[in-house]
Formats: sequence, structure tokens, C-alpha cells
Amino acid sequence: MDAFVARKPIFDTKNTVVGYELFHREDRTAEEPWLLGTTFQSEDRGESGILGLAGGKAAFVDLSKASLLSDVPSVLDPKEVVVQLNEDLASDYEVISACRELGSKGFRFAMDDFILHERHEPLLRLTTVVKVDVQASNPEEKVASAEKLVSFKGRLLAENVENQTEHAYCAALGFELFSGFHYLRPEEFTKKNLTTNSLAVVTLLNLLRDPNSSDVQIQEAFSSDPTLTYNLLKLVNSAALGGRGVDSIAHAIRMLGRDTLYRWLSLLLLAEGKGGGEAKMEVVKSSLLRGRMCEILGDQCRAHRAPDFPSSGTLFLVGLFSNLDTLLQTRIEDVLAKLDLVEGVEAALVRREGKAGTILSAVESYETADWEEAETMVTSLGADPEILSEAYLDSVTWAGDRLRPDQGS
Repeated sequence: MDAFVARKPIFDTKNTVVGYELFHREDRTAEEPWLLGTTFQSEDRGESGILGLAGGKAAFVDLSKASLLSDVPSVLDPKEVVVQLNEDLASDYEVISACRELGSKGFRFAMDDFILHERHEPLLRLTTVVKVDVQASNPEEKVASAEKLVSFKGRLLAENVENQTEHAYCAALGFELFSGFHYLRPEEFTKKNLTTNSLAVVTLLNLLRDPNSSDVQIQEAFSSDPTLTYNLLKLVNSAALGGRGVDSIAHAIRMLGRDTLYRWLSLLLLAEGKGGGEAKMEVVKSSLLRGRMCEILGDQCRAHRAPDFPSSGTLFLVGLFSNLDTLLQTRIEDVLAKLDLVEGVEAALVRREGKAGTILSAVESYETADWEEAETMVTSLGADPEILSEAYLDSVTWAGDRLRPDQGS
């Protein structure tokens, strides 16, 4: 791949995703700019350029002065892109002139890493979004930024929000857009019981993990929960499984098999987050992405290491469950205490220990654009770090497919 790329969601005050900021580490030897030189199978299952990572939402991308003054913008759709401009370009006459021309063609601009200064005013008049790093300014500076920018048309975006308190504070100041890896990370939770639905899924997961449990016991556990039974039969009757004519829970269980049923129930446990709006759904996407990416990287590592490397199923589960505390609003230790998991999973999830923990840490580092850390971890396990970008893009598509309405799960 010519570039390492990742994305971070941008939310409005209703926690609706309005776009994604795309991060990149460009290969300086590449002949094309990073956003033109890579294609992958996007979430809508078609081949796409890297802007497809935004999934049809606005893609917030950095363009250098050289790119702005070249013919690169001519091949971009202004409806898909918000061009991010850093303060180094703010007083550059050539850049301002180029942006005025692009603005007349429908392009939108975001002022990145905004700091109050009069030299920024010509470029600010062209912007639709003004990004303020809330970690780089104190409360007084945030207030001053908000008050100063009232006269400009740009919407205020609070960047690097770290917790809900900061989110509420910035919203009260007039910020309309928000981003930060906080939205994909857990805050401190008090001990909280799992919901009835979650406990039913956990019970079934434990039964499926127990080689001594019978199909009758599994059938009875499903029978006690009509919603789970409905979802099971809907899954097995889907065209993908060719299971039309399933006449009982036992029949459905036999058709699926225990391994497939365990994987499906693991995914279903994430569905607890589906009622929390788009912000919570981004956490579900992240969980699916991590599960798939851990699996891919594990296959790569296993090809270079001893066969005792954690199985694909174990690594998938580690990635999949890495956001359970955020999704269920319960401490991860309390969730795992109710699950009978294979050896090494708890250590990986709670302390990022062992090979599975290292793989998960590499995935998390990549997800937050800490490229060097991700490379170091993957290399330490004997795999080629070049696989990281391809694994990420594959996982974005895979996760998007699993959340499509026609997938039935």
C-alpha cells in the first residue's frame, strides 16, 4: 500500500456522524498523492478510492500547498470532501487565491488547529468548519475562540474531546461538531448489572464453550428467550445460509454448528449498543473492525511463528470484545467474570498481555494513527508490518457489511 490510512468520526450535537477525518502516513516515494493512490473494496462493496473510507459522509482531508495548486482538486468531488487547511497556509496569498477559486466550485474548507490571529481572517472567511484543539487551550481561550468566531460563518468543531464533561462544556460554548477518540473509549464505570438480554447471551456463550453441555440444554436456553429464538431462526432462514424450511430450534442449532453459533452470539452481544445512536454504533463498528483485523494479523503472524499462536477465533473474540465495557457501560472485569473464555483472552482484554494482547494493542494503535507503535508490535510478533494498511481497509469493509440491514444479525 502507498499509505497508512485510518479514520476518526466527527459528530454533531445529536451524536449523528457528519463525516470522518482521514489520517494518513504517506509514502514519500509514491507518485500520486495519498488520497489518489490507494483503492479498496469500500463499505458499499464497490471499489473505491481512499475517500470511500468516509462511507458516503464528508471526508475531512489534508491537502498540501503543492496539492492545492496542482490539478489534484480537479479529480475530487466537492460534495465528498472538506479540505483541511493548517495555520501555516493561512497567510499564503497563493493558497488563499486557490481556495477562493475552489470555493466557487463548491469545495468546503476546515481551518485546522485554529489559533486566534488576525492573519487568519482572510482564510477564515472561506471556511465552513473551524477546528479548535480543546487540549491545546485553556477554558478562557476556548471561550475567546467561540466569541471571536461568532462573526464568521464557520461551524466550531471541538477536536480531541476526552470525556463527556468536556463535550458538554464545549457544546455550551457553541461548538456544534465534536471529534476525539474519547467517543471510542470507555470512561470510568461503576459496577453495573448486565441487562436481561445480555445475560441470556452470556449464558448461551458459556454453554457453547462447555464440551459437556448438550444440544438439549442449548435449545432450552434459547427457548426461554423468544427474541433470541426469533433472531436465530431469522439467521438460519436467510438466503446466505440456505436454511429455508427450518422447523425447530434444534434444527437451527444443528445447521449452524456450535462454532458458527458462538461467533454469531458474540456479535449479538454487541447489539446492546445499537440503541445508543450513531455515536454508540461507531463503537460497534470499531469492535467489529478490531475483531476482523486481529484475525487477519493473527493469520499473518501464525504463518511466521510456531503453531501455538492464538487461534483466529480467539483473536477475533479479543478484538470483538475490546469495547464491551463501553457498549455495556460496565467494567470489563465484571463482564468477563460472567464468561467462560479460553485461556489468554482475559489477560489480553484487561491488561493487553500475551500475544493476543499485543495484537490488540497493535490494532488499537493503528486505529488511533499511532503508526510506529503498531508497526513495532506487529514486527515483534514476526509479521510484516506492511500488512497493517491492507488489513485495516479489509476490516472496514467487513465491519460495514456486518452492519448492513440485510445481514440479519
